[in-house]
Amino acid sequence: MNTQKIAFVDVETTGARVNYDRIIEIGILRVEDNKIKKIFKSLINPQAFISPYIEEMTGIKKDDLENAPTFREIKNEILQILKDCIFVAHNVRFDYGFLKNEFKRLDISFSSQHFCTVKLSRELFPKFRRHDLDSIIRRFNISCKRRHRAYDDAKVLWEFIKIIEKRFSDKRLLKAFDTVLKKPSLPINISPKIIDSLPESSGMYVFYDEKGTPLYIGKSINVKERVLSHFSRDYSSSFEMSMCQEIKSIEVFETSGELGALFKESSLIKKMQPVYNRQLRLRRELIVLKKIKSESGYDSVLIEQVSNIKIEDLEDIMGVFKAKKQAKEFLVNIAREYSLCQKILNIEKTRSHCFGYHLGWCKGACMGDENPAFYNARFIMAFSKNKIKKWPFNNPVIIEEKDKLSNSEGEVFLIDKWCFLGSIKYDNSGRENSCCEKYDFDLDTYKILNRYLCEKRNLKNVKTMSKEKFTTLLKTIKEV
Repeated sequence: MNTQKIAFVDVETTGARVNYDRIIEIGILRVEDNKIKKIFKSLINPQAFISPYIEEMTGIKKDDLENAPTFREIKNEILQILKDCIFVAHNVRFDYGFLKNEFKRLDISFSSQHFCTVKLSRELFPKFRRHDLDSIIRRFNISCKRRHRAYDDAKVLWEFIKIIEKRFSDKRLLKAFDTVLKKPSLPINISPKIIDSLPESSGMYVFYDEKGTPLYIGKSINVKERVLSHFSRDYSSSFEMSMCQEIKSIEVFETSGELGALFKESSLIKKMQPVYNRQLRLRRELIVLKKIKSESGYDSVLIEQVSNIKIEDLEDIMGVFKAKKQAKEFLVNIAREYSLCQKILNIEKTRSHCFGYHLGWCKGACMGDENPAFYNARFIMAFSKNKIKKWPFNNPVIIEEKDKLSNSEGEVFLIDKWCFLGSIKYDNSGRENSCCEKYDFDLDTYKILNRYLCEKRNLKNVKTMSKEKFTTLLKTIKEV
């Protein structure tokens, strides 16, 4: 590592929320050829509230920051000292994330290879439980005059590197650095410039081969990081290796957040049918268990193969499966667990008691020996986890997903009865609309929405809308 250009960085902030809190101090040591070449340290006026807790921890008072420069005023000096360097910090995601977001607020795209000294400490000293900065200071008797001050903490990291260079061989250190950096081995047809242009924000990406055939579609809250994970030297499978050898180009679709990325990924996989998305590719036929009532009043199901699920049938869909064999195995298992009758469930044909009755599973519904009300109560319990849930709202809804760094950017999704019907993506330049022609139930969309709505924190983004207003909004989107 001593042959690299390195920037040891530490920031103090108004809090720990990288998308909301602000930097109040920064310290940077630029090291080249194993020597400190340049130092930068400055308080920063966050133009935001600083809590008494932060004041006490850092010793930085509100009054100290009033006459300090803003981040905008020192941005060029920071960019210059970080230029062409590996960005090194303790828990690097924190410091790197705060700097990146400060630059983003100024519409500056900042990207750098980064290196975490917490991970390095864990790699080299696995016998120790703690690897926080205080532990490292005590463990190696490193001098730090002002703990929780940016320059002093950054200097500790430089001292730590000098200590381990004396304790370990070059070979061992090189292996440790490579492990922490996880250096990507880029596909032969992908240039570093393509990787550098990838956003470190939410979205999804498409890998293409030299003929323009879609190979793989993925999504992430950090597209660049996820794409690089595919190119890791330690290929996790022959699948990854084979795919990476074919990649010729990468296309990216940025979204306001994870929900938009999930919708876009699901839609494009069905449309483009990429070679390596085997699990998520469109299944042309689905196997459903549809609720029926037997002549004797017992609840039952029919196994049906369908190309699509109709909205009016959702209430009666008790389960969806990839194959008939899987559906039958499910029915056998719940029959045993909930004392249901395999004859009533249409998976066993007999004129007398079913096989389960002789083994003590069935309580005699097959011959009318059990009260249908008791049987049907167990039937409902047995299918409760697998059935398509009832739409939890009386009306259609809109779900708004805002960009975490900008209140002027985001996306609104129009949803009704588990169906994705349209979206409005907006930013400073205007808006972009998309709309579906009809109500079309999609199993993957249902799963995405079901997971999203199960998170209570997401419900604040959901607003119900009258059917009249919803219809008008859909019509407006179609006409634009």
